[in-house]
Amino acid sequence: MSPKQYLRRTAYLVTGTPQNFPLTVRIFHSILALSIAALVYNIPLNAIVGLPYIALASAASCGVVSVLYYLSRYRAKTALSRRLFCLIGTALFIVNYFLNSGIDGPTGYFFILLLVIIVAVAPVGEYWYWVGSNVLFLVGLHVIQYYQPELVPYTYPARADRYIDMSSAYVTVVVVVLACFYMIRKYYDAERLEAQQNAAQLRELDAEKNKLFSIISHDLRSPLSLIQNYLELLAEFDLSEEERRDIKARLLASTRGTLDLVNNVLHWSKSQMSGGGVKRELLQIDTLLESQLQLFQAIAARKGIVLESVFANGTTIWGSADMVQLIVRNLLNNAIKFTAVGGNVSIRASSSDDTCLISVKDSGNGQPAQLTDDIFQLSSATSAGTANETGVGLGLALCREYTTLLGGRIWFSCDAVSGTTFFVELPANVIPADLKV
Repeated sequence: MSPKQYLRRTAYLVTGTPQNFPLTVRIFHSILALSIAALVYNIPLNAIVGLPYIALASAASCGVVSVLYYLSRYRAKTALSRRLFCLIGTALFIVNYFLNSGIDGPTGYFFILLLVIIVAVAPVGEYWYWVGSNVLFLVGLHVIQYYQPELVPYTYPARADRYIDMSSAYVTVVVVVLACFYMIRKYYDAERLEAQQNAAQLRELDAEKNKLFSIISHDLRSPLSLIQNYLELLAEFDLSEEERRDIKARLLASTRGTLDLVNNVLHWSKSQMSGGGVKRELLQIDTLLESQLQLFQAIAARKGIVLESVFANGTTIWGSADMVQLIVRNLLNNAIKFTAVGGNVSIRASSSDDTCLISVKDSGNGQPAQLTDDIFQLSSATSAGTANETGVGLGLALCREYTTLLGGRIWFSCDAVSGTTFFVELPANVIPADLKV
C-alpha cells in the first residue's frame, strides 16, 4: 500500500466514507478528532504551567468529545452529537473563563474556535441561534468580569506561565482553524471533482443513448418497411416463381438484418443495466462456436463465399458464452457483409500461454480497406455491404465493450490489396486476479 493510499484509508477510518456520510458530517468528524487531539495536548500543558483544574477540565472535555464522536461516527446520531457539542463546548468554555483568568486568559480564543466550528458543521438554519449565543455569552462574561472582577480570579502563578498558555492557546486555535478550512476546501474540491466527473459521464451516456435511438429509428424502420413492401408485392401481384424466390431471399436478408439489430440492442441494453457484471466459465472454443458456424456457413453459401474454420485442439476461453458468441457473430457477419461474391472468410483460434487468440479474416471486395479505430465507436454512419446489406453502427462497439469486460483486447489489420483481419485476445486457462468475481 502506497503512503497516499494509507493516508486516504486512515482518513476514511476517522471521518467515514463519502458513500456513508455527507460532506458536513465528515467535516464534523474531522473537527471532533482534531478537538480530541488538541485536548490531549492541553492536559499535560496546563499541568506543567500550574493549572491543575484546567488540566482536569481538559481531560473531562476530552472524554465528552470522544463520546460525541462515537455517537456521530458509529451510532449515526450526528444531529444529537452536533447539538451536544455546541452546548457542552459553550458550557465548558464559560467554566474555563472563570477558572483561567477570564479576559486575561485564552478563553476568548476558544470561543472564536467554537464559532468557526459551528459555522463549519451546523445547518445554515441554526446559525442565528449558535452564532448569536456565542457572541452574547462572551460579551456577557466580559461585562460580568468588568463589574465584578472578584468572580474571575487571576490564576497564573508566574508571568511566564501566562505567556506560555496564551501563546500555546493561540497556536492551538490557529492550527485547528487552518485544519478545519483545509478539510473543508479539500472535501469541497473532491466533491466538486466527483460531481463534474459524474456530470460528464451522464452527458456521455445521454449522448450515446440519443445516438442509439437515432440509429434504431433509422435502421429498424428501413428493414421493416422493406419487409412490408415485399409482403404487399407477394399478396397483391401475380409474380413469377423466379420473382417470388428473389423476394423471399430479400425478405430473409431483411429479417436477418433486423434480428441482428434487435439482438445487438438487447445485448447493449443488458450490458448498460448490469453495470459490467460478468459470469465467467471455462469454455471449449469449438463446442461454443459450433452453432454459430453452422448458421454463417449457410449465410456465406448464399453469397458464394467459402467460410473456413480452424481451431487448435484444446483451445479454451475463460469468459461468458453469450459475450464470446456475440463477438464472433458480429465479426463473422461483418466479414461476410464486406466480402465480394466468390471470396473467402476464415476464423481461427489458438491458445498461447494463458491467452486465446481468435482471428476473423476476409478477402474483402477487391480494394484496400480504409479503417480507423473509430469503427469501435457507437456510430450512425455505416457502409453498405457488397450485396447492399444494411447494418447498424453498434456491432463493433459491443465487440470492444465485451472484449474489455472479459479482460481482453481487440484490434484489426488491413491487407494492402484487399481484406481485413480482426483479432480478439481473451484469457484462456486462468482467472486474472483483477477479474475474480
